[in-house]
Amino acid sequence: MGVQMEMYREYPQAKDAEIWLLGGIFQDPKSLGEVSLILRNGTEFYLEKHQAIWNAMLTLTKSGNPIDVMTVADVLEKNDKLALAGGKDYLFTIMESVPSAANIDYYAEIIHSKYILRELIFSSNKTIKEALELTANTEEVLQATEKRIFDLVTEQVKENTEPLSKVAIDFLNKLATRKNELSGCPTDFKDLDNLTNGLQKTDLIILAARPSMGKTALALNIAVNAAKQNKTVLFFSLEMNMQQLAIRVLSSEAEIDLSKLRQGKIDTETINFLLVKSKEMESMSLFIDDSSEVRAFDLISKCRIFKRKHNNNLDLVIVDYLQMMKINGNSENRAVGVAENSRMLKVLAKELQIPVLALAQLNRNVENRPTGSRPQLSDLRDSGSIEQDADIVCFIHRPAKEKEKRRKDDYEILEEEKREAHLIIAKNRNGPTTDIQLEFHGEFTKFKDHRFTPVQHPNDYYLMDFTSPKNETF
Repeated sequence: MGVQMEMYREYPQAKDAEIWLLGGIFQDPKSLGEVSLILRNGTEFYLEKHQAIWNAMLTLTKSGNPIDVMTVADVLEKNDKLALAGGKDYLFTIMESVPSAANIDYYAEIIHSKYILRELIFSSNKTIKEALELTANTEEVLQATEKRIFDLVTEQVKENTEPLSKVAIDFLNKLATRKNELSGCPTDFKDLDNLTNGLQKTDLIILAARPSMGKTALALNIAVNAAKQNKTVLFFSLEMNMQQLAIRVLSSEAEIDLSKLRQGKIDTETINFLLVKSKEMESMSLFIDDSSEVRAFDLISKCRIFKRKHNNNLDLVIVDYLQMMKINGNSENRAVGVAENSRMLKVLAKELQIPVLALAQLNRNVENRPTGSRPQLSDLRDSGSIEQDADIVCFIHRPAKEKEKRRKDDYEILEEEKREAHLIIAKNRNGPTTDIQLEFHGEFTKFKDHRFTPVQHPNDYYLMDFTSPKNETF
């Protein structure tokens, strides 16, 4: 008997709260502006007649007309909904239901919460229907379900279309009010920020190199630099654990040799200095997730949850690195799996309106090339779709690394040569491609803006061409 009653239970609703809220608006029409921030559309009302009355009130407000029983009745009558709304007598009953609009926000919250519960029921029913399909795909059903629930929680179910003219005008207005500020997330590398105007929302940026070139170091430098400028950064490390990354950041920020930190060969004065640096890091919104075996589906879910928990603040996501992400399903073709993960990272960037910086490995061809180890787009490992999905593709190139492999016994690489680094912008969907010169201080795992002139060693036994065409639009 109890089960039968559960089956026929009425959907969650708050009819009295709906009456009192509408009555409060009749008492104080200005309160409509406040509650319209909580109740975004008439469908949040359970009773259709209350939906009609609410929409009539919104119509009057938008047109600048007063709200009372007669004006609302007039709008309803013009829309052939006065009878549906219970007529003028019902409108008078609503108006007299409450003495004032004192608790109107509270009523709005009750109505909204009941609406969310009803939508959860509808979403669950849809999930059940999708799961019962003979061709149902587990990941797709989970993804669709999570997306529906996430939209409800963050109240982001909305119409996404906008007139092109409005988008253009909004952009120009922002441009006019911005005072030499970057439009995107800053990296604090001068030439890179000048080229990109900061890492832009919805962009997927690929940072690729062979092992030991400094991918993680540069990504961490960018993360810290952005966090220092009050940006919220989420760093996914699929290779190193949190402690390893923390030690790297300390070494980089304090400019203390990383090997000495790892070995504990530091004095009391240095430890105190590091404590000061660690205190400075407390103000940075830099968060690390070192989960292993992360799928693209998991990563997107983590970012959604993170953004919701941090008051919608998320300015940059970094993934270290793309080829270590778990391939979805039972894909036997690794290239197909990597391509899917690359596509999902672009989806993440667009959905959450953030830049996503993903690190990637290059294949061995770059090392065996007789003309030198300058990376090319064709060197991206496992999948050509990485290049297709990315808005920006950049490579780290350090000429000294190649000289180390090819040097003669009597050849000594100068310190300035070891520091020489190039950030090759090989693809830039919205700008030119070029080379950006940096310095790499390996002892601190830290990249800096270029300050010295590349050294031509007097004993070089081969000449390499490390230049690239400048200002070449992709």
